[in-house]
Amino acid sequence: MTNCVTCDTQLQELLRGAAWPPEDVRRADRYAPIDEAPLGSGTTLFVVSVVGGPAHGGLLLVPARADGSGGLVDAQGSEGFDLACVRLMTAGGRIPTARGGHVDFRGGTEARAVSPLPFAQGWSSNSLSLLDIDGRPHLHKTYRSLGTEVREPELLRLMDGSAHTPRWFGDYGYVPPGGTERLALGVVYAYTPGSGIDTPLRANLRALWPALTGVRDSAPSGGAGGPGGLDGLVREHLAPLAAPLRAARAFLGGFHEELRVRLGRGTPPPDYPVERALRAAEERCHALAERAGRETGLPVAALDSAFDSLTREIALLRTAFDTAGPHPAGPCHGDLHLSHLLWDPPRLIDVSTPSTDPDAPGWAEQSPLQDLVALGRALEYFAADEAAYESARLLGVDSTETMLASLDGGAGLPPRERSVLLLVFEAADAWRRHVAGLLLAPAGSDEDRAGPAPDASDEPLRRLLYLRRLLHELDYNFAHARPYHAAIDLRHAMALGLPSPLARTLTTRT
Repeated sequence: MTNCVTCDTQLQELLRGAAWPPEDVRRADRYAPIDEAPLGSGTTLFVVSVVGGPAHGGLLLVPARADGSGGLVDAQGSEGFDLACVRLMTAGGRIPTARGGHVDFRGGTEARAVSPLPFAQGWSSNSLSLLDIDGRPHLHKTYRSLGTEVREPELLRLMDGSAHTPRWFGDYGYVPPGGTERLALGVVYAYTPGSGIDTPLRANLRALWPALTGVRDSAPSGGAGGPGGLDGLVREHLAPLAAPLRAARAFLGGFHEELRVRLGRGTPPPDYPVERALRAAEERCHALAERAGRETGLPVAALDSAFDSLTREIALLRTAFDTAGPHPAGPCHGDLHLSHLLWDPPRLIDVSTPSTDPDAPGWAEQSPLQDLVALGRALEYFAADEAAYESARLLGVDSTETMLASLDGGAGLPPRERSVLLLVFEAADAWRRHVAGLLLAPAGSDEDRAGPAPDASDEPLRRLLYLRRLLHELDYNFAHARPYHAAIDLRHAMALGLPSPLARTLTTRT
């Protein structure tokens, strides 16, 4: 291993000046190189440990190369690094590291011609570059932070050819000295053109706003003119997206079945560990309730109301699970966002299934419902965010003001401003419920209703998974001082604690 103070100093400078590290990594006392391997093409793969700070002990991958002056620069995204990785994948190469570990490369296809393609990555915690491999574009993704939770390369390999995820070309991983567990370093897969389903949804919702003028003018007191009129308007407005949303829903069902077959290998699904998950949710809720008193920028009344609702929801779930049978688990995407579901044609990216093998830890604590809940929560964020910006534009204020006002239905606003706020948020809520009915409802259900159709057997687990995700996101938003986003969480938390989630309304609070 390079025993070079200059090299270590240059790695420190490279990481301190990089734009990608998250805040916890930036706050490290220092970065210590612990292993390295020569990749060829003038590139060295450094494995670096984070020393001190909240990310202490974390591992980073730093491919670096010497520049013209002999200094180290980041090699990720460079032509030499990309081509060397592809060459080693096609050869099935294994490179020993300086400390006695190794980096192994695997792939199933030869590459006759490889060249870089222009690609604007934008900000990402990982490194992405676009390559032409034998006339077809491929993405090379390198994971800057290393850990056993990075399972995407293995998932892409296992799902290769399923038509639900991009085609796998190859990947590479690091096995530490004396270790057996392989840490994913990078993957190359076929580039799938297209946009996330959030793109047509955003265009559709923004095109709805001008139509609200007629609804507002026809209402007796500047309100919505009755839920039936607004629902009809929203349903008609969403009609062009009905078929793509239904297709995406059917695609998700096929994806979950493919996961079950390929990863489960025919084993019966285990029971979801309901009691453990409910107990963890209860503990997290109590911890967040204690922290809530220290949160600034959020109304005390909304915090109190939200945690009262969360407590009631936990009690209702305990009763529901006492009388319910077992709930089968099953593999899922793991962290599904609207942008991860491509729609033209449907395809899934950034797969992060929590467990990939029936014999591995965490296999029972996952469910296809988890993905539906994640998309539902993403729709809640999406619709509330768009409503806050539109009502802020109409009222000439900041969107944080309208988001916070939505927590009590604009009770402190003058009547005209309050009617504008209520109408915009009510329209966004109606739109979100109809989108959910098309995208998330079980196959064969009444797709015209506003929201997913009830399923007595699934409802308790769906509610538990929703609760867990909401608490996770509220915890994150508290920890990162994001009152605007925490307000969205509180808004939906206040709708919990009812005998059934099907009757939730969010814009009639006073």
